[in-house]
Amino acid sequence: MAQSAAGLANREIMRRYARIEDAKTSIARGDDLFREGDYEGSLSSYKAAVTTIPNAPYTQEWMDFAKLKYADCAVVVAKERAKNGRYEESRQLLNEALADFPDHKNAKVLLKQLDDPDRWPPALTAQHVENVGKVEKGLLLANSSVELGNYDDGIRQYQDVLRVDPYNSAARRGMEQAERKRMEYYKSAYDHTRAKMLAQVDQMWEDPVPTNVTPPAMQSSSGRSAGAYLTDKMDKIIFPTVQFQNASVDEAIEYLRIKSKDLDTFETDPTRKGVNIILRAGDAPAGSQISLDLKNVPMSEALRYITDLAQMKYKVEAYAVVVVPISDNNTEMFTRTYRVPPDFLNQGAPGGGAAAPAAPVDPFAAAPAAGGGGLPTRASARDVLTGAGITFPEGASASFTAATSTLVVRNTQPNLDLVEAFVDELNKNGPKQVVITTKFVEVTQKNTEELGFDWLLGGIGLQSQSLFVGGGGQGNGVPYNAGNYPFGNLAQIPAIFDGAVPPNQLFPAQPVTSAIGGPVPLGVPIRSANGAGGGGPMTSGLRSGNFAVNNNSLDNLLTSGSATGSNAVAPGIFSIAGIYGDSQVQMLMRGLSQKKGVDLMSAPSVTTKGGARATMEVTREFIYPTEFDPPQLPQGNAGGGGLIGGGSTLIATPTTPTAFEMRPTGVRLEAEPTVGPDGNTIELNLSPEVVEFDGFVNYGSPINSPSSFSFLPINGLGGLGVTSYVPLSQPERLITPNIINQPIFSVRKVTTGVTVWDGQTVALGGLIREDVQDVEDKVPLFGDIPVIGRLFRSESEQHFKRNLMIFVTAYLIDPSGQRIKPSAEASGASAPAGGAGLLLPAVGGGM
Repeated sequence: MAQSAAGLANREIMRRYARIEDAKTSIARGDDLFREGDYEGSLSSYKAAVTTIPNAPYTQEWMDFAKLKYADCAVVVAKERAKNGRYEESRQLLNEALADFPDHKNAKVLLKQLDDPDRWPPALTAQHVENVGKVEKGLLLANSSVELGNYDDGIRQYQDVLRVDPYNSAARRGMEQAERKRMEYYKSAYDHTRAKMLAQVDQMWEDPVPTNVTPPAMQSSSGRSAGAYLTDKMDKIIFPTVQFQNASVDEAIEYLRIKSKDLDTFETDPTRKGVNIILRAGDAPAGSQISLDLKNVPMSEALRYITDLAQMKYKVEAYAVVVVPISDNNTEMFTRTYRVPPDFLNQGAPGGGAAAPAAPVDPFAAAPAAGGGGLPTRASARDVLTGAGITFPEGASASFTAATSTLVVRNTQPNLDLVEAFVDELNKNGPKQVVITTKFVEVTQKNTEELGFDWLLGGIGLQSQSLFVGGGGQGNGVPYNAGNYPFGNLAQIPAIFDGAVPPNQLFPAQPVTSAIGGPVPLGVPIRSANGAGGGGPMTSGLRSGNFAVNNNSLDNLLTSGSATGSNAVAPGIFSIAGIYGDSQVQMLMRGLSQKKGVDLMSAPSVTTKGGARATMEVTREFIYPTEFDPPQLPQGNAGGGGLIGGGSTLIATPTTPTAFEMRPTGVRLEAEPTVGPDGNTIELNLSPEVVEFDGFVNYGSPINSPSSFSFLPINGLGGLGVTSYVPLSQPERLITPNIINQPIFSVRKVTTGVTVWDGQTVALGGLIREDVQDVEDKVPLFGDIPVIGRLFRSESEQHFKRNLMIFVTAYLIDPSGQRIKPSAEASGASAPAGGAGLLLPAVGGGM
């Protein structure tokens, strides 16, 4: 018993030593975790050490040490929990620490501070601290997104921050910065878009070169299935020779399978070359021998001959061609899904088009009887396919989902091939939209060249003033006046006077009124008292300016109100003046070289469905009167009272418009396209029109009052009798200008029907016109003198050229706005495969 008690005591001692070692290990682990910042883990380790150390005098020192460690760590953990708003947990932890170590100063101080609202806000919660962390992380992430240029992501992340903290100013400032960055981008995008659109305007001046390339056939937009792909491949693979002499079915089929890989030049993927052919084991008739001698035959036909000779048949599946006995019923059903046009249920057989529209309803007909069925029955997907010649054996079905425009068919493989061919035909014919652009290009050029001379020669006295020589008269030539000549009354030219008393100034001529009316130019001297002078213009018969070259009468009517327009001579370039004795001479060179070009380009564009009429207008409504009430003139004698009479003002009601019409001015395009059955040609019925307002023409005439003549009686002696009469006349007076303005429009229009290839440009029409005016005037005799005669000639020439061309460009797009035919193909940039090479690269006519 003594040994047993001693053993128990030793084991207890050993257990307590083990607990002390475990406590030391826990304290060491707690120190490590504390240094790593894992305060919660360190606190747990210290707590485990406190609870592990035996409560005995020998272990009291370790117990106190463990409790101190625990209390120190508890203060740190309590602060962390308090920062997270977990005040109650902090207080509970500090109280537990003080229970183990009552004299711990920091625990007492922190416990007291937790009750101070200035140090620890009472409203602080753990959720708030969590939200602060989310906001800080969100702001950091959003700022980084903005710095990387991901403005949309940055704004979305700032919004996430605001969902957590609705009053976060940093998030709003960040969103402002992101929006400013986006605004800078949008400004750059604006500059790019503007430059691109201006470049498109310049591009429209390009005259596209027509292509000589035959457009390739339109491909199906639906995509063919694997079975149809194999069928098409077998039709394209051509065997130069197929020779069999008493060959078995296995040998013949193996030959086709191997040879198809060598002859498959259409497949670029080496792993997909050739056609897989499977002969079901045991299906070949016993003793079947194949003997054939074929040349240049498609693989599909070669396989048909082989199976016919072997009394078998083949069927095309998704990835292989299976050869089966001729008695095989092939009733296995497959399910396929096809993309079809939205109006699939309205389609008939290929080429049949949509169902015919219902007959118009008679509004006066009797109401249909009840139960008679007022609405027509709509065809089902099966009805449409059956109408196309596709059979539906037992178990076959077809359904159409309008929401997704999908057709789901369950049928045998041969029938599914027929369905696919039918769907491909439908998809090839629609849905397609046509973009039509009509381009008006008008170029005008007006060139004017003129050079002439004017001579003014005063009277020159010969033979001691008994013979005089000078210029002629104006006659019906170009009128002359001082305003058309540079030398008139110039102070810097010395004056020359004649011998009259008082003397007359002969040179320079004074701006006095003479028989020609108005100032007298140098070279047309005033006739002096002694008869000197006389003469004047030598070249008034030479036409210049508008006297030589006339404008269009309608243009003159619009600009000046007169069909003849105003006339003026050409401007002077150089002048020479001089005197010979007491006579004057002046020569003026007149010249003009003008070039004026006006270019106009209008390109209306519209997008519409095939077979639908579309109208595009960019116009301004011009309203003008068409009917007028005549003016109301005053009736009776409007003279009024007074001794003389006729002193009152005549008042009349002017012409008043009563009816108006509206004419749109601008660009208008009407078009009705129809896509051809080949999917590549577009038939267009279109009427583009450009209308411009040129001005008004006044069809009215002014209305004047008639002139009057009367006598005013006068009693000169103061009696009752009339002693004399004074004649009085009253001239005409304007009552109303009676203006009746009517507009003049310039119209460029073409109405036609054409056929255009997809993406090509065709000229619809145009106008080329040139007006030439050539004037050559000269003074007889003088103008024929060599070299010097050029000074007595006037030559004017004007060329007015006008070229108007109208083009149309049409191309097909799908409902997403993408071109059905790629632009490079539409422009004819490459020749078709296998075609002869061109000497020069083809240049296409796109937009």
